[in-house]
Amino acid sequence: MACNCTKCNANNCGCNDSALTNPCTYTDCSVGSERCEDVQCSECVSYCGTSFQIGSTNEKIKIETGERLDSIIQKFALMLSQGVGTCTADDVDHAPYNLYATSITDSTVTINWNGVSTLSGGTNVYYDDGTVPILAASTALSVQTYTITNLIPNTDYTIYLQSGACKSVEILITTLL
Repeated sequence: MACNCTKCNANNCGCNDSALTNPCTYTDCSVGSERCEDVQCSECVSYCGTSFQIGSTNEKIKIETGERLDSIIQKFALMLSQGVGTCTADDVDHAPYNLYATSITDSTVTINWNGVSTLSGGTNVYYDDGTVPILAASTALSVQTYTITNLIPNTDYTIYLQSGACKSVEILITTLL
């Protein structure tokens, strides 16, 4: 994604072209700010090397050829918060990876995921507006997308998945006005 500094001071920008307009924090090249002339989105980057794994039984961590960087980041974030093993290892019923939102409207959001353990019996979809988590759906193992409806316009929501006792990362969305 190339820079476009039409929304901020062009003297502080890495470039001034006609590509996508980014928030000024992405294109402000003053000391301590963004140093890149081109910002790459992690959901558009895949690991193309040889698949590899580490760990022993019930602690295996595996990175697959073609796996998306955002999925790998979510996997590592879960390991940092929960350790390696139950809920994070590839050879146990782990939390789903690669959770993201699409098609956000004033009252709906479609969420997508993959990386569900083949040992899982399914996935519970939760959303929370800051009061109490609400179970939106319980899906089968093969389902990897769900549209949450009846949301309140211009409201912040936390969305997460749960497989057994294993909770995914939480994504943060705001419905449209």
